[in-house]
Amino acid sequence: MADPDQVLARNDERLRRLAIGEAAQAARARRRQRAAVAAGKRLSRAAIVAGGIILALILWGLIIGPIGTTALVLAVLFGGVSVLVAGLSGGGTPEPRAVADAAPALLPAVTEAWLDGQRRSLPALAAPQVDAISARLATLESQLASVPAADPVAQDVGRLLGRHLPELVDRYTRVPAEQRSRTIDSDGRTIETTLVDGLRLVEAELARASDQLAAADRDALVVQGRFLETRYGGETLPPA
Repeated sequence: MADPDQVLARNDERLRRLAIGEAAQAARARRRQRAAVAAGKRLSRAAIVAGGIILALILWGLIIGPIGTTALVLAVLFGGVSVLVAGLSGGGTPEPRAVADAAPALLPAVTEAWLDGQRRSLPALAAPQVDAISARLATLESQLASVPAADPVAQDVGRLLGRHLPELVDRYTRVPAEQRSRTIDSDGRTIETTLVDGLRLVEAELARASDQLAAADRDALVVQGRFLETRYGGETLPPA
């Protein structure tokens, strides 16, 4: 007969892997959404620049006179370069300072965009934790939008995302790549596993903050449910 503790441990591990898989899917969907939005903005900028150049050429021909061949070629070349620059500019990874200065309601989205830009600098071992943090940020984005900036939980999240998380990632990236897998403790910890443990703590703290922000709504729902039971529990509801 299987040991109940082992069965519970296996079930917990399956649930943990399922949660990580769902977080990874949600993070990939949000990355695709951000990429699509950024591409749309770049195309819009390029179209505006191209339209402005065409309009300028038309007005030049109507007001000043015909455009010579040389001027037309130069205008086309300048226009092509301008459209290319407009299409490729913008949409970069936010700087850590932008994360630190973001308002609480905007902090999750800015942090997620910044963290997504750091993926190539982080080890593959950290990918599940990065996805888990992205999933927590997606939940916190709507929660922080409804609380004041002075809320203690919002301030804690602000310090965590605006200072502690960027410092963790920055200090890891400063370590030379060839030294990141070196054992630094007697228990076999490396720079990479230390980073992953730090990201895991960040994700756990974000989960705690999300739970705290939802506590008031949960309590209000329980009170409302009890009120409805007291007010209408003894009455027969009309047929739908």
